[in-house]
Amino acid sequence: MERTRRTILYAAVAALAGLAGCSADDQSTTTDAGSNTPPPTETPTTTETATPTAAPTTTETATPTAAPTTTETATPTATPTATPTPTAAPPDEVTLRIDSEGISAWVVVNDESESVAPTDKRNPTMTFEVGTQYVIDNDARSAHPFALRRSDDTPLLSQSADGEFEDSDAVDWRDDGDTLAFTMTADLAAGLDYYICTVHPSMRGDATTG
Repeated sequence: MERTRRTILYAAVAALAGLAGCSADDQSTTTDAGSNTPPPTETPTTTETATPTAAPTTTETATPTAAPTTTETATPTATPTATPTPTAAPPDEVTLRIDSEGISAWVVVNDESESVAPTDKRNPTMTFEVGTQYVIDNDARSAHPFALRRSDDTPLLSQSADGEFEDSDAVDWRDDGDTLAFTMTADLAAGLDYYICTVHPSMRGDATTG
């Protein structure tokens, strides 16, 4: 009986000890489990930097500004008044009258300018002015053609031959038979040496220019 009681007592103590051990194991297991369980990993808080969205590049086409319509009043252009071309003044005109004294000499019957030749001499020297027009009435034309010549006898103007200056517009040579006319130019004056009857060489006198 005693032995049985001891046995029961031992069994009870052993049971209590076992319960105590189980409780300790449970706590240990819980503790170990708690210590072995890794702490939850904190998800790092990510601050997202907003990536700026590139604004689309817009190529702006400049809208042309319409130029204001200006109604221009045309300024009338003045019609230039044509400046008349001055007409050259006609050259001074001197009239002479000449005649023959037989077949030997010329004589000046009349010189209205009193500057070309004296009227009281035979074959007088005749002086002509450059720029002056001379009209010579040759009263002896039918037998005594009048001519102006160079020193080498080349005719410059002649009533019986083709003179060197007869086609010159500036000289303006005219031979109307009894009347001849010409303008003394610088070129004509440069070559002039004497006057003569083309038929009678004795009817000859000097010619000069002023």
